[in-house]
Amino acid sequence: MAHKLLIASASAGAGHTRAAAALKNAFDLSGRPGSAETVDIIEHTSPVFRRLYLTSYFSVISAAPWYWRFLYHRWDKKAVAGIERRSVCVLDRLNTGRFIRFVQERRPSHVLCTHFLPAEVLAWMRRTGRLDAHVGVAVTDYDAHRMWINEGTDHYFVPSDYLRGMLISKGAPADRVTTTGIPIDPAFARPIDRAAAMAELGLDPARPAILTTGGGTGRGGVRKTVATLAKCGDVQILAVTGHNERLRRALDKLKLDGPARLITYGFVDYIQTLMAAADLIVTKPGGMSTTECLAVGLPMVLTVPIPGQEEKNSIFLVGCGAALPARNTEELFSTVTDLLGRPDRLARMKAAALKTARPSAAAEIIDAVLTLNGG
Repeated sequence: MAHKLLIASASAGAGHTRAAAALKNAFDLSGRPGSAETVDIIEHTSPVFRRLYLTSYFSVISAAPWYWRFLYHRWDKKAVAGIERRSVCVLDRLNTGRFIRFVQERRPSHVLCTHFLPAEVLAWMRRTGRLDAHVGVAVTDYDAHRMWINEGTDHYFVPSDYLRGMLISKGAPADRVTTTGIPIDPAFARPIDRAAAMAELGLDPARPAILTTGGGTGRGGVRKTVATLAKCGDVQILAVTGHNERLRRALDKLKLDGPARLITYGFVDYIQTLMAAADLIVTKPGGMSTTECLAVGLPMVLTVPIPGQEEKNSIFLVGCGAALPARNTEELFSTVTDLLGRPDRLARMKAAALKTARPSAAAEIIDAVLTLNGG
């Protein structure tokens, strides 16, 4: 049969939309009959809700991260069918009427969600008979928060066996949770030769290369990170600033101490090549970016995470041996300097990353969701 797959995300951070794009690419490459389409629920909400939803999130994590940590853990304790969860769901549905109508007009046979907001709305549509489609949810961080769980969801796809058990303990039916990994672009399943990557980028193979990123918006203290890395010796610093052109111009004017070489990049569509060329990466522990690092076997040094989901990501990645934390610039300098002087430790971290990686997660999720109930 020809499938009609709708992949729903929310642009509250770039990771959820990137996961949706990865799933669409996996469907397109699968050769299955039918079509796949992505949709951002935020674009189909009222202007006031859209502004409040996005502004409040970014404002809180920037100005009062402690409060976001409090909210994150508080809502992880709320019962799936409790009065507070139901009240929030009602409020969300009142502001997502355009999205609900969009889904009904598309009449998909299967739906995948990479964010808990569309997952909640679509599960409600499913259980109330407003949607005749199988609903799957792909968790995009290394945590199993209770907000992902909704009555009406047919299946959950999680990053690890540990998180599978955690999601089940919080109320997800055991026969509806499968370990697949976080969906990243299928290109990451095809390794890139490091020497070829360095040649393509014009890098010196005799000097260590350190990648640092601030995500699609260039957040994450990149300027301070670059200044610290410049003190680590004769290194090549590959700084990705995303869409933040102001940051890129500032880095281009930065005076570095010592022999370090700085190369800046704006928004790139060849991050896999940069990762393949690097000896290690200094980054915030976002779910998507760190999963890509695992896929290429890139050792990570993780800077201060956003409270909540990124803290959980950091704990998971450090625990599996693929990453080390750096809570301040002093720790960053000492950790990077130590790693560059101990290639054996870098090799162990690389091996741990590759062992943990599941680069074919997107394809696995597509195969699984399209066969739900014989679909």
